[in-house]
Amino acid sequence: MVSRILVAGASRGIGKALADALADDGHAVTAIARDQDQLEAIRDNSMKRGVGIETASIDLTDRQAIATFFESRVEPFDAMIVTAGIARHRHLPEILDQDLDDTLQMNIAVPILCTRAFTRLAMKYDVPGSIVLFSSQLAHVGAADRSVYCASKAAVDGFARGAVADLSQYKIRINTVCPTFTETEMTRVALSDPAFRQSVEAKIPLGRLGQPDDCIGVCKLLISDEASMITGTSIRVDGGWTAL
Repeated sequence: MVSRILVAGASRGIGKALADALADDGHAVTAIARDQDQLEAIRDNSMKRGVGIETASIDLTDRQAIATFFESRVEPFDAMIVTAGIARHRHLPEILDQDLDDTLQMNIAVPILCTRAFTRLAMKYDVPGSIVLFSSQLAHVGAADRSVYCASKAAVDGFARGAVADLSQYKIRINTVCPTFTETEMTRVALSDPAFRQSVEAKIPLGRLGQPDDCIGVCKLLISDEASMITGTSIRVDGGWTAL
């Protein structure tokens, strides 16, 4: 069955990989993010593959823009995956106010606002749905210079657990995915330091960094009917890091 799936934060990295994979599976995918040029490239490449991805350039930190996008829909989404996030890493005494504000806004407020808007749309059409929010393994372990990031991702996990009681009455499931350090545009600078890269790889029992495609399978499961009894769960795609 073809599902209508929204991927928020789809212009690059894991979000882009998910949008491409789900479209290739035949789903009706809508990709939203801020960068119009990257979205157009995703749309054009999908058309070359004969599938097509709907795109919309939206500043996800703009509350009115999020509300307007969902309110303008003439049909609901069956599922939503929110991968949008930022990482501002500093030693704790050197954290800037702007870093704090931006991280809390993008990593916590955006998933909450998207979830609220998705739920209102689902209620309008009286349909069930599935929400997947991207957290991080750093919601479960600490790391130097990443205290604010850890806090923001732990909040995503906490929000999803708290939302279960509210959303279940509408037959909406919500889960989180927690990847390890993944090779994307966002991590390129940090992972370009050979010493840091080696230290990260040494903590992953499976012996390698994550790749964007590593999260595709678990997301496909979570938005499918096969996961109809899975809600409030946090799935770690971390190569075993947090198991030790």
